[in-house]
Amino acid sequence: YDDDSDDYGFEDDGYGGYAPPRAFNIRQALHEQQQQQFRQLYSAYPIAAYMDNKADANYGGKIFMPPSALEDLSHRDVVYPLLFKLQNDNQPAGSPTKRTHCGVLEFTAEEGRVYLPQWMMETLGLSPGSVIEVINVALLRGAMVKLQPQSTDFLDISDHRAVLENALRKFSALTVGDIIAFEYNGREYKVAVIETQPSPTAINIVETDLTVDFAPPVGYVEPTRPETAASGSSAHSRPSSGIARDIRRREEKAKDERAGSRFAAFRGSGNRLSSRSVSRAGAGADDGRPPSVRSYASNSLEAEGEAKKHVPEGDLPVPLDLPVGTLFFGYDLALPPGAEALEASAEDAEKFHGAGRVLRQRRKR
Repeated sequence: YDDDSDDYGFEDDGYGGYAPPRAFNIRQALHEQQQQQFRQLYSAYPIAAYMDNKADANYGGKIFMPPSALEDLSHRDVVYPLLFKLQNDNQPAGSPTKRTHCGVLEFTAEEGRVYLPQWMMETLGLSPGSVIEVINVALLRGAMVKLQPQSTDFLDISDHRAVLENALRKFSALTVGDIIAFEYNGREYKVAVIETQPSPTAINIVETDLTVDFAPPVGYVEPTRPETAASGSSAHSRPSSGIARDIRRREEKAKDERAGSRFAAFRGSGNRLSSRSVSRAGAGADDGRPPSVRSYASNSLEAEGEAKKHVPEGDLPVPLDLPVGTLFFGYDLALPPGAEALEASAEDAEKFHGAGRVLRQRRKR
């Protein structure tokens, strides 16, 4: 049949005026798909230099696009989350096209412009105002990524997992060959993406569990250790095991330091109001508890035992043993010497002596 016409040579006999279904045209299907795909040319500018109020987006993997792009995408059959391929076709003859993948943060840029992070401008070899093509694409959900730090300063981070999780939240896609940048504690760190799975070129990392592996940083020297036959063979089979062990060792050390500085209740020793000090050897030796956890009763018994050591045996108080049901209200009063004579003389003294007086005389009947 003629590919440029709609005449497929079918005649109107036995089909009620309608031709049978057309044969599938691959070229036409690809043409229709390209018509549905979002493809636009924009002038690229760095975020840090032209958007002062959006400086935090400079360390991430999302761009700013104009509102017309959102209106155009709303009329197309697109896959969410929105992912775009950025490619720079203005390359010397024979040089490969530079490309990367990203998400979109806002549709607030001026018409005809897109704003990119600085690391993305460097990856694509762009200068402010260079023309770039933005294409809407769909990527496979990522399962694994292998990163290579661009300096040994990356090893100074105490918790690599937490830092990377926080940094990669600002990215929607990772592309093999990119050198992404993130900020931590006021310092900039750069990491190269050298491998992705399941796609060998780019992956989608939005709301996915990602396994991260590390290659030795640029300039990293493996510390010398005594080698055995087994360790030598494993080192040749897994060249990145050394850096992985080093990172795990540093993370375990940081966790131990945090655990040591964490608050724990009932730590230390107890203090008394008296001047006597409590010996730690005898205190809490039987139950394994520190002195500060022992009860007041146990401390009182111990103090009583210490006091008995310094009192003569004859002066020790006798324990009070009473039968069951008997109440004790105290010992008999013991008067001091000479108190009995004073009490007897007081009883013999005359009390209330003298004559009485009345204000009114009583009448006799």
